[in-house]
Amino acid sequence: MSAVRQLAQAILGLGEVGGVVRLLHGATSNPQGQDVGHDSEPIWVRDQQGGGVLPGGDVGGDRQASESFSVRFHHRDHPGVLVTCCYYAAVDDENPAPITVERETEYLVCTDPADPGGSEVRPACHYTTLPGSYSSIQAATDAANQAAQAHLTCEEPWAGRPPWTPEHQEGPR
Repeated sequence: MSAVRQLAQAILGLGEVGGVVRLLHGATSNPQGQDVGHDSEPIWVRDQQGGGVLPGGDVGGDRQASESFSVRFHHRDHPGVLVTCCYYAAVDDENPAPITVERETEYLVCTDPADPGGSEVRPACHYTTLPGSYSSIQAATDAANQAAQAHLTCEEPWAGRPPWTPEHQEGPR
């Protein structure tokens, strides 16, 4: 076998290995079926500032019974389109017995991604009570922090387009 032919076969073999590597990467890098863009990148990119989880502030109104923990995601293709999820212990004033964890999901369009709150154009929020209840506010606060730490991907179908634009898509759930 000539050296040229051996080199050609080696190159073809490496090409096949590269294809297998790409297939494996695609199968393992999207384990939860997250919506992906045209080049297989996630639509939402998690902000890693502060390790990825930051204080969320006072977002739960009268129900919020603890500090909150937030994670933020930026839309890969639309600068200024953000989804922020805040987790906190929650108590209902009328029925304080069940202590739960709530998640506030904020959908935000802003003109300056470095200052989302100061440049917001269109915010919208959705609240969800997570399953389970806790025996103390501290236990619920710990669970809220753990939920924020575990929130690694965003699977929101929202593209961040305001309803008054011609290319409007279905808004947040």
